Amino acid sequence: MVDRDGQRFVDEGADLRNHTYAKYGREILAQPDHRAYQIFDTQVRAHLRPEYNRPEATVFQADTLEALADALDIDRGTFLQTIAKYNAAVNEDMPYDPTRKDGRGTPGLDLPKSNWALKIEQGLFYAFPVTCGVTFAFSGVHASPNGEVLKADNAPIPGLCAAGEMIGGLFSTAIT
Repeated sequence: MVDRDGQRFVDEGADLRNHTYAKYGREILAQPDHRAYQIFDTQVRAHLRPEYNRPEATVFQADTLEALADALDIDRGTFLQTIAKYNAAVNEDMPYDPTRKDGRGTPGLDLPKSNWALKIEQGLFYAFPVTCGVTFAFSGVHASPNGEVLKADNAPIPGLCAAGEMIGGLFSTAIT
């Protein structure tokens, strides 16, 4: 994953997706324009989650990394240098296993990838622009037992209701 400056900014292999998406979202928000690009090549493309194949998913693709860089709003030279350094650091002595933390990383980089490192070298090449989004509320809004959203003085806000995870209690105790 690279930012608009063409630089990696997070260890993409720190842990499984369900343990990192909130952390990565926070890191993306700290990047220029609050966005980044996930970069994949053909060897990985078929293994991506189904949401990458939805018609509304934005994807750039190109035959070469240079052509991919030209299609993106990114610092081309830094991007190509970042990918070259990343590829050179991939530890191919470790077996790749996408089902567990495999330790196949990129030792020696200022920001190494811990697991699942494969060289980005087999065209077609893909870039998915990503940003942060709100998945659910931690704790949620204060609501009455009838779902009315309550103000600080516990008076209902007319016409405003909430349900489900918006009321909270999913990751914390009930709001008092």
